[in-house]
Amino acid sequence: MKNNNRILKYCIILVLSIVSVACGQTNTNQKADMYEASELSAMMREMVIFSKEAKATLAAGDTIHEVPKHFYDLATQTATRGEHLEGAFLAMVPAYIQALKGIERRDSQQYYYDASILACKSCHGVYCGGPLDVINQL
Repeated sequence: MKNNNRILKYCIILVLSIVSVACGQTNTNQKADMYEASELSAMMREMVIFSKEAKATLAAGDTIHEVPKHFYDLATQTATRGEHLEGAFLAMVPAYIQALKGIERRDSQQYYYDASILACKSCHGVYCGGPLDVINQL
């Protein structure tokens, strides 16, 4: 009988320990759901969508008719860690803006599309290299 009571006590302790550990764990998806992109990050996601569409348009031999106007506000978008205030970031923005202007002029759109992607690669080579895999596919 003593052995049965001892085994029962150990089982109860084991179950309570498992429940305690399980209740102490947090759902990692909950944190991801709460993430809010910075202005700059949100704009860059839109830039990727535009660039994919532009690439397909050019590959089909068609003309890109419009560049989203708010892309010209790239330098004024707030970044996650304040990169938008750094001189190096601000010095790279004009290359992208000039490429967009070339696309809008419909002047050698493939050349200016390629220049826009090169500007993205240059910046992401210094800041936040994570998106380079996506950029390299553009």
